[in-house]
Amino acid sequence: MPDRLGIVTRYLQSEVTYAAIHAAETAKDHGVPTSMLGRSVCRREACGSWDSRVISERGQPFRRWAVRCDRIIWTAVPPRHEVIFAKDMGIEAGLLVNWEELLPEHQGVVSSMDKLILPYRCVSHVLSRKWRVKGRNILMPWDVPAPICTDKERKNKCCVYFPLYDTQPQRTDQLVFSLMQQTLENFKDTTVLVACGRRWSISSRRMIRGLRKMYGDRAVLVVRPNMLERILLFARANLTVWPARYESFGHVGLNSLCMGTPVIAWDIRPHNEYLQAWKNSVLVPCRTTENWLGVPEVSEKHAVFEECLLSLLRDRELLAKMEAHTHTGLDNRRKQHRAGWAEYLK
Repeated sequence: MPDRLGIVTRYLQSEVTYAAIHAAETAKDHGVPTSMLGRSVCRREACGSWDSRVISERGQPFRRWAVRCDRIIWTAVPPRHEVIFAKDMGIEAGLLVNWEELLPEHQGVVSSMDKLILPYRCVSHVLSRKWRVKGRNILMPWDVPAPICTDKERKNKCCVYFPLYDTQPQRTDQLVFSLMQQTLENFKDTTVLVACGRRWSISSRRMIRGLRKMYGDRAVLVVRPNMLERILLFARANLTVWPARYESFGHVGLNSLCMGTPVIAWDIRPHNEYLQAWKNSVLVPCRTTENWLGVPEVSEKHAVFEECLLSLLRDRELLAKMEAHTHTGLDNRRKQHRAGWAEYLK
């Protein structure tokens, strides 16, 4: 077991950082002293309920920090010079791999890693089939911690959440606006909660605000929520609507499950590797096409997703059962996460 584990995260305002902080805490629970390195100091309001001191200043030279570690895990493809330095110092180099790390320009760095931590089997398939990287992969669920609580105010009402801050607007506009309008029109007791990011244009936000004028307080818009607000918004909803036509990591689904909220999404990878159909999610059947990398993209008509969503909202008993199952399944997911770390750290 190493004397010290180092985790390097590049994006202090992303779900990857929250998952990395959780990984650091899990490693400490196994008795492994762990530290993290980021671009800048992560303020307490950005870290939520976690200790902000776990993040070091990026101004601290990487080499000075790295020599104190026996193993280093990067949450994104690192500069080549960092990997070379780790190798020269006898430090084991590991990388969390998802679709975004499988671009051609990253092949040299990814292939040089000592360990590859894979959150999904489909990523392992691409590595072994196209890159012929075998024998040093660890399949480990990359868990996202749930902060604070998961209490919901139901009172015979239903809240549907559209987390759109990480989606490509041009790929989802038509479907999303149709889903929101149909939900508000057909279910008078239902509230639509929308969170959008900086990628969304002013015209798109105006269309959502137009729904608020038509349906009043039943349409709620949250613009550019911070990381803690993003995760906590899942706890306010009874259902997360996730119509992404392709996905690289699946943070939205992970966050939703960890806050005890079921998900409706297209039946594609990696969604269907951790979303259990009719237990904690509804996976909408669809036709897919694979790009040159092997990442599937949905090529199904919007009406199929819309029909499945409306059908689910009509069956409140099924929705309540899915919520209950999602809550009760959290302990098992935590056990799988701890078991994966135990395998890596042994």
